[in-house]
This record gives sequence, structure tokens and C-alpha cells, in this order.
Amino acid sequence: MTAPLHLLIVDDHPVVRVGMAQLLRTQREGCEVSEADSLPAAQVLLARRPDVALVVLDVHLPGLAPLQALQQLRAEWPLLPVLLMSADSDPLLAMRALDGGAAGWLPKSADVGVLFGALELVLAGGCYLPPFLLQRSTDLPDEALTQRQAEVLAELVKGRSNKEIARELGMGEPTVKGHLVTIFRILRVRNRAEAALAGQARLASMRF
Repeated sequence: MTAPLHLLIVDDHPVVRVGMAQLLRTQREGCEVSEADSLPAAQVLLARRPDVALVVLDVHLPGLAPLQALQQLRAEWPLLPVLLMSADSDPLLAMRALDGGAAGWLPKSADVGVLFGALELVLAGGCYLPPFLLQRSTDLPDEALTQRQAEVLAELVKGRSNKEIARELGMGEPTVKGHLVTIFRILRVRNRAEAALAGQARLASMRF
């Protein structure tokens, strides 16, 4: 991560929110951390501060369905990465979140090293997959890529950026990012480099 960096933590539990914010401020020089205890508070802050680079969002906010806040933020700020944070280890909910555009699922039990690693990964354009999801995935059959996902993966393998992929395939950058998150999950990888390597083998086995 490179300075300056502005993060937003959205969690209704003060101990979790304030503790994480303080940790980030003290462990990373020049890191600005804003806090919100609800979705409306987060929306107000994001409207005022377009420099927020990443949102760390509690999955279970009072009065909202588990992924409702994610859906709202993705609709209003489609290019803003949202890393979900939860004590829940439901693999189906986590996969739904990733397919819905979350940039990762961070267990609240994660230690400091995992937290900072997840943040760096997401800020670099990757997707953080929790161990419980990776372990479960090894027991599942391979999930097929859709035609559009395969086209996005093919462009990624060529080394093209999200902007270049969007231009080449005639889609918006938010759509490209959404496809990439799903591709990372299906290929069981965490970043573009791993996806490019795994994608070469996957694409070779597909017919276009």
C-alpha cells in the first residue's frame, strides 16, 4: 500500500470499528481511516469524500439483509472496492457476496497479518478468499465459466488492464470488475497473476 490512503470502516459495533481504525492508523503511517456505524452514515461520508480507496463493510448491519448494504454501495459506487467482514463462515453466503461484487470476505477472527494482507491484496485489484471457502472449494467440482467470463479471462491472460478489457469487449469497467471477482472465485485464485496462469489452462480446455 502506498500513501496517502483513505479507508472507510462500516460496522455498528464500536469496539470492532474503533479498534480496527486505531490499528490501521498506528500500523500504517499516513493512513486515514473514517468510520460509519450504518449504511446511511457510510453513504453520506462517501458522497463527501470521493478519495476513499476501500470500504471494509460488516456483513450484518442492523435492519438490513446480509448483502443489502453491499448491493447498495456497489450500485452507487461501482468502482469502489468493498471488502466484507464477518464472523459468519457460511460458504454459500460468502460465494453469493463474491458473485455480487464484493472484493473479498474477511473473517473477524483474522489476525493482524491477515488483515493487512487482505487489504493490500484488494487494493492491488485482487480478491481475498477466506480459508474456509478455499478449503471447501477443493471438494467441489469445477464450476464452468460463462462465455462472457471466458472472454474477460482471455483478455486478462493477454495482460490487458480493466480499462482495456472494457474497451475491447464493449462493457463498462464495473462490469469487468464484477466478472473478475467471479472468475477469481471459480479459478480459486486471489489476484490477476494467479488468474492469468490458471486461466491459460482453463481456456485451453474450452471451445469458443
